[in-house]
Amino acid sequence: MGKSLHPAKFPGKVIRLPVEKCYAQKQQHRTLACQTRNMNMSNIKFYSAWYCPFAQRAWMGLVHKNIDHDYIEIDPYEKTPEWMEISRGTGQVPVIIDENQNITVPDSIRVLEYLDVQFPNETSIYPATNGAEANAKFWIDFQGSKIIPYLYRLLKAEAGSEAAENARFSLEQGLKTFTSNMDKDDPYFFGKDPGAVDIALAPFAQRIEILLPHYKGYTLPDIGPIWKRYHQWWNAMSAFKPLQETSTALPDYVERLVEFYLPYSTGGGQADVTEIK
Repeated sequence: MGKSLHPAKFPGKVIRLPVEKCYAQKQQHRTLACQTRNMNMSNIKFYSAWYCPFAQRAWMGLVHKNIDHDYIEIDPYEKTPEWMEISRGTGQVPVIIDENQNITVPDSIRVLEYLDVQFPNETSIYPATNGAEANAKFWIDFQGSKIIPYLYRLLKAEAGSEAAENARFSLEQGLKTFTSNMDKDDPYFFGKDPGAVDIALAPFAQRIEILLPHYKGYTLPDIGPIWKRYHQWWNAMSAFKPLQETSTALPDYVERLVEFYLPYSTGGGQADVTEIK
């Protein structure tokens, strides 16, 4: 057996459960420590919120690289002193704590970078050469400035309004530019293997597919070579097991996600998600 949970690191009552039960019981407003991959305690503690696409990025990285970890479901909106300490003052998920290295890493992209360096194996997230890695980081940053804010602006805007039209146009332009730089033959951004660029966008692409048709009656175009290439990419990502294991494989995931985002659909929810990074 691994080490026992140190109570000082977990705000609130801690209940050890398989990850599916942890996810299912979060509505009871308890902090839940959920074992994944094995029933021993892992040295990697992963703080997440099931509905958060940024946390899902990090979770996908852990699953993709087959890294043992303890999934800890937490409500990041409850800014308790314990949570602010754990999250290094950010108050946001994801956060990982690597107890072997005595290091805490917040932010989804920093987590992906850390995992790829600290746990090198045949499943790499980032390209091997410096130039290709820099290019990958450019396209991840591109998502934060040209795609993700406009997803949320469109979700929040009143249907048919000028704000909705502006958000739709900008979202489509961002996706078209992104897609036109994908590999021309293989399904993923850089070719036959998924990597950081694909993992970073996938949770948001999933929300485009689920939330915008439901709340705004909007679906992405599918006519023309760029949009056909985008849908080729999305079809590959939607079948990607780390995406499925962190979303649609969980009980009633789509229904719960739609319910969670209801306030966003009427202009509420977090304000910072509409900001250009």
